Amino acid sequence: MKLTVISPTYNERDNLDRLFSELERVLQGLDYEVLIVDDDSPDLTWQKVEEMAQTRPYLRVLRRIGKKDYWSAIVDGFKAASGDAVGTIDADLQHDPDILPRMFAELRSGADLVIGSRYMPGGGTSNWNWFRRLMSETANLASRVVLRAKVADPGAGIFMLRRADFLRIADRLNGRGYRILIDIIVNLRPKNIKEVPYTFRPRQVGESKMSMGIVLSYLRLLLRLTFTRRA
Repeated sequence: MKLTVISPTYNERDNLDRLFSELERVLQGLDYEVLIVDDDSPDLTWQKVEEMAQTRPYLRVLRRIGKKDYWSAIVDGFKAASGDAVGTIDADLQHDPDILPRMFAELRSGADLVIGSRYMPGGGTSNWNWFRRLMSETANLASRVVLRAKVADPGAGIFMLRRADFLRIADRLNGRGYRILIDIIVNLRPKNIKEVPYTFRPRQVGESKMSMGIVLSYLRLLLRLTFTRRA
């Protein structure tokens, strides 16, 4: 089984060397590719990836013009992937790459969906302040109510599933905003969900993409999915 790791980027040029170094380390021995989905970054992230890909055969870049949406970047990346399995990771490395092999092993062992979880024993949120922690935990509580599923971290940004399963529901995914996982869970209805704990790491370079607009988009997604489940 081949794995495609998708990483959406916007002005992440300074994080690329460390990102690829860590992915090469943890994925060594696996059949994999890394697909960077860049929204035409002003800092020319896409250009640096193209240059680095000349000496890294596992690396590809999808440059999107006129789009600046994390949600659709994941969708476009999954559609363009060549792997049998697709997973996500943020380029700022706040998601710990070390859990990717464990997630992949769970998928190959029969899981329908594997989630990197901050909110289960062994996971954590590093140096978040109380307000960031409160927003995240409140959003996850609301998500669990909507899903009615035993998922500790439905708002996670690092997850993995089979590409064929994703393509089966891709046309039904029409959410917007920063998190797509809950939309996938509602539409895919996976029977076997596995979660792998990790600690969300502090960003080292660049600026956080989190904003009040992202929070509102997430809440609108939850509201829409509530009506979807009732229907």
